[in-house]
Amino acid sequence: MAFDSNRQSLDRDVDESMRMFERSQVGPAPEITPVRPARILLALDGSPQDATSIAAAQYLREQVNVETLILDLREFLRSDTADSSADPLVPIDELVKQISGARPIQSTGDEPYERILQATKDHQLDMLIVPSPFGRSFDKIGVDSIGTVLDVLLARCSVPTLVIRRDDQRLDECVGRIALVVGSECDIESRAAAWCFGLAGPSAQVTLNLVLEKEQFENLRSIIQAMDPEGTLSEQQVSDALAKSHHALHGSMLKTATARKLAYRLVPQAGEVAPPNPLNDNVKQLLVMPLEVDDRFGQGFAQDRIRRSPHPVLVVPSHVVDDDE
Repeated sequence: MAFDSNRQSLDRDVDESMRMFERSQVGPAPEITPVRPARILLALDGSPQDATSIAAAQYLREQVNVETLILDLREFLRSDTADSSADPLVPIDELVKQISGARPIQSTGDEPYERILQATKDHQLDMLIVPSPFGRSFDKIGVDSIGTVLDVLLARCSVPTLVIRRDDQRLDECVGRIALVVGSECDIESRAAAWCFGLAGPSAQVTLNLVLEKEQFENLRSIIQAMDPEGTLSEQQVSDALAKSHHALHGSMLKTATARKLAYRLVPQAGEVAPPNPLNDNVKQLLVMPLEVDDRFGQGFAQDRIRRSPHPVLVVPSHVVDDDE
């Protein structure tokens, strides 16, 4: 009897919380101001991804007149790897000439990620362009690893990072289809949405993909059943709740897309069918992922999506507290 009373009290609390949430969402959704980079850092690693990275930087120069700083890290390409070439490296000055308004910079550190992180401190940057896996060919590593360099950057870097993957997925060909991929609610989602609209090409299709991972669902169901052995929870219920919790973001993205004459869809979906596409699917798209760097689930979610993605992925992180702060 006491359990029933507690259960009814819990239900009333949940219902009241949902009503308060719905009332807080009343009113017109604000339009999102698109974000575009003004200065970017391009990290070259000597891998086959360099050509795709350079093409991405040149595309951004042509579209939004960015200034490109080039950090040459090709010395870290190990001579004992199959990805190394017996041909001498192209002089950095020749590579710089491939991008209008670009200039090389120097940085310090014993590891590639240390030099990249130092460069973010020394220069006011809006975006990094980094290949993954660093110093290795995507065609040879595939979905097995994103590499140590990117692992560290995801944990420590406060600058949005465009991760370059397969060479047939050029940024200029991917901005016609942009997916904001969200695995859980976080404070940086609106900022990530602003990047989506800032990079979207003319008449682009933008989607808000709300992803429910199977493990996440199983954990929630276990909690419900522990509270009430007769309680049930379906994937559809959790998917609906996820969509409801993103009501404000959805409204703002819809309004922004309409104003900019872009196509837009809200897509709640299971993790196994959410972006990225399988490697044998040649659809070209850009994935944008918000990341709270102190959220372990979010870190794992981002790493998994990047690892399986042939598409370029823009990671928009929350603030990283520097050791000197």
